[in-house]
Amino acid sequence: MDLYFQYLIDFLHNSNRNGLAVMAISILFYLGLFHLILYIKNREKYFFYYSIYAFVNALALIGRPYYSYLKEIYFTFPEFFRISITPLQFTSFIVFSYFLIEILRLKTYHPKFIRYYIRYTVGVSVAFFILFIGVFIWDGYVLMRQFYFFVFMPITLVFMICGVYLIIKTEEKVKKPILYGFLTVGISSFLVSFMTIGKDLAYTDRYFFIFYLGILIENFFFTYALAIKQREVFLDKIKAQDELVGRLRENDSLREALNRELATKLAQKQENIHSLTANVASERLQRIKSTYEQEINKLHLQSLQSQMNPHFIFNALNSVKVFLISGDKDRAVFYLNRFSKLIRMVLESSRKPKISLGEELEIAKLYLDLESIRFEQGIDFSLDLPEDLRLNELSLPPLILQPFFENAIWHGLMHKEGQKKIRVLLRKKREVILLSIRDNGIGRAKSKQFNANRTIQKESIGLNLVKNRLELFSKNESVDYHFEIIDHLDEEGGTEVIFRFVKAKVGL
Repeated sequence: MDLYFQYLIDFLHNSNRNGLAVMAISILFYLGLFHLILYIKNREKYFFYYSIYAFVNALALIGRPYYSYLKEIYFTFPEFFRISITPLQFTSFIVFSYFLIEILRLKTYHPKFIRYYIRYTVGVSVAFFILFIGVFIWDGYVLMRQFYFFVFMPITLVFMICGVYLIIKTEEKVKKPILYGFLTVGISSFLVSFMTIGKDLAYTDRYFFIFYLGILIENFFFTYALAIKQREVFLDKIKAQDELVGRLRENDSLREALNRELATKLAQKQENIHSLTANVASERLQRIKSTYEQEINKLHLQSLQSQMNPHFIFNALNSVKVFLISGDKDRAVFYLNRFSKLIRMVLESSRKPKISLGEELEIAKLYLDLESIRFEQGIDFSLDLPEDLRLNELSLPPLILQPFFENAIWHGLMHKEGQKKIRVLLRKKREVILLSIRDNGIGRAKSKQFNANRTIQKESIGLNLVKNRLELFSKNESVDYHFEIIDHLDEEGGTEVIFRFVKAKVGL
């Protein structure tokens, strides 16, 4: 037993000669390459930072092993490795801290502290880079190392102590393996430094195996933490998908129930009309029939609304689907919450025969905010309202404006390069209220060219529904509501839709 123990001790003492050091460095290179591939596939920043961290540590240790191909690389560029050891250690600290920020989501838990720390790292990195360039210009190697040991290390130590305290307070599942790995490499580094202080290189080599073992154990804990994190991301995606499916089913159930209720009421009204036709005098029958026809028109109007909702909801849900497929969980959850609020407003408005212009613009504004998220530079939306116009005094059919905003985005702005704008202008001229919706998109002519290249050409049902709804609404409410579409050929270009709302029917 003592012989095996002595053999193990001798093996460890010769770690730089018997392959243990080469194994540790090779593992670091492998982990760096493996997690770089994971970053390319998943686009999670903590994979990228961990990959750089492993590569940097492997490069810093490349000159340690004897009798290996690594030593040949070291002696091929000895001056490079001598000068770069301090920059590599500096980079290792910075990248490691960024890895912790990403995998523990410290920006979410402690945003103010992380904001200060990032500013510090950017500033100290610029200063260190200037000193590193000075090594080649004015022989500033000593100054660079003094800056590292007497400026960077003390300040970073303070941030590190505060960071460990904040990490302990977080609720992330990966914090334990992260702390264990951090503690392991810290203790191993301290032991090697304490045991070899003032000793020669040969004595340092005998006990450097402690650092190798610390590095390997640390990377085991970090790899385990990354596996836990990846599983959390996977479960979050499954949860978000289940929640989306549940809300879709709930919306379908509500829509079907509303359609059944409308169909029942419509049938009852029609039966009442037929019954009264046979039993009531002609003059009285006409008055009653007119009343019921108005109610039937209202039910037709609500039925058209229920047809519009799935068309609108389908386009909005596609946006959530895009974020889920791309793995952007935070934006998907945010978009889903905003979408849920919009769905509630749409369902509430669908139960009403009419809503105010103010409510209609609020729904349209929320819809535009959601669609704007999908564009990299967003959509510049402006609303110009006169001070003397009260939006609550004008009633409209619910969701009457939404198809025009949808067309402006999907047919006008989708294919436009540069800044995308939608402007809403409201003016009052005597008894007429004018509402203008103008975009700076590619225009209807170019949009038709894009559509012509598709295999299936389908005329949008949105504008036809709007026209039918406005005709029914005008008939029931004794108003004159209509719209026209103008194609602008000036420098700004785009398409403009002008609504004319007249409370009493007059010739325009």
